[in-house]
Amino acid sequence: MHLVHDRAHEFGVRGIDKEALWFDLAAAMARNDKIVQGIIDGIYDWVNKSDQITFIRGRAEFTSPVDIRVDGRSITAAKTIIAAGSRTADAPIPGLKEIGYLTNYEALMLQKVPSSLTVIGGGYIGVEFAQMYARFCARVTLLSRSPRIMKQEEPELSHRLTEILRVEGIDVRLGATAVHAEKAGNEKVIMAEIDGQEHRYQAEEILFAAGRVPRVDGLGLEQAGVEVGPGGIRYDDTLRTTAGNIWSLGDVNGGAMFTHRATYDGPIAALNAVKGLGRTVDYRVVPRAVFTQPALASVGLTEQEAIAAGHEVKTGVAYFEHSGRAKAIGETEGMLKLVADAETGVLLGGHILGPHADDLIHQVVTAMYNNGTAESLYQTIHIHPTLSEMIKDAAKGLK
Repeated sequence: MHLVHDRAHEFGVRGIDKEALWFDLAAAMARNDKIVQGIIDGIYDWVNKSDQITFIRGRAEFTSPVDIRVDGRSITAAKTIIAAGSRTADAPIPGLKEIGYLTNYEALMLQKVPSSLTVIGGGYIGVEFAQMYARFCARVTLLSRSPRIMKQEEPELSHRLTEILRVEGIDVRLGATAVHAEKAGNEKVIMAEIDGQEHRYQAEEILFAAGRVPRVDGLGLEQAGVEVGPGGIRYDDTLRTTAGNIWSLGDVNGGAMFTHRATYDGPIAALNAVKGLGRTVDYRVVPRAVFTQPALASVGLTEQEAIAAGHEVKTGVAYFEHSGRAKAIGETEGMLKLVADAETGVLLGGHILGPHADDLIHQVVTAMYNNGTAESLYQTIHIHPTLSEMIKDAAKGLK
């Protein structure tokens, strides 16, 4: 209500009354750019003001384990940390490059809403952008090669999210493999195979959102003795690479490609490289979220992953339709599920689809730290009425 009443104009909503509203995408994107640029400027300002940091901008590559060339300039470093990030995965769909497509970067640069959009990919990027542009009034088709969107999540939660997207008018096609792209007048066509049959999807724009890959090309890693595997740079639990004087962190290592994972890695790699502390990473409790509405957030193992890892498990669930606060704010869709080891009670995973799931999941993250149990979740007092009570209810169900 606050957003609609006081700040709608700031977010690109235009119109003089409820019957004449329209959305100004350019204004919304300008607001987004301003926020992002402010964050970037703040980082560069801090770096440039530090008398402990020499900042060099350019294209860098190793020429030996201790030598780096930056646009022709040579630098020698006894120890190096690689934080080169990731890039959009290549689009191996015949014809797609020729007709042109959007990545998540270009999708945030558009100045007007396309009348129709085909999204290829049922992961984080694809699902978020599909809902976003559908709510901007584009006609959206989402093609997921997997039998379900967000395939790494609890099946019941990903199925629920699929139905939510469909109710909003998104044409979600599961088990759809894009096999060819072509032009059709002013529009673009994706031919996709579903259950052995080809289907045609035509739209003004195509968003390729089938994942990201580590940015390892052109870094001269072979000259440095840094090995790269199928998932990214090879590293041990101290983030040291196969070169004894080089560490790596974040997306370039593969795995969970999130900003918060990289910021977690950063101090560990730095302390190990500079002070030799031998700190180790623990990715058991890296949370993840897809910022849809309702949001889907998780940490740790799903029930099936826990069973596959050899655990006997117990689960606890709670539903937002039973929450007084969820009813009050009109967002009752969704559920929570906790997974724990049946013998020890140690929490193995937490999964939430519902309002503010991306914030609520941190209760579970904290409880899981140091191999904790659900006791702190169901024994502590939770304010009533709040959404966090749902976590307590799910934890009680584990008993």
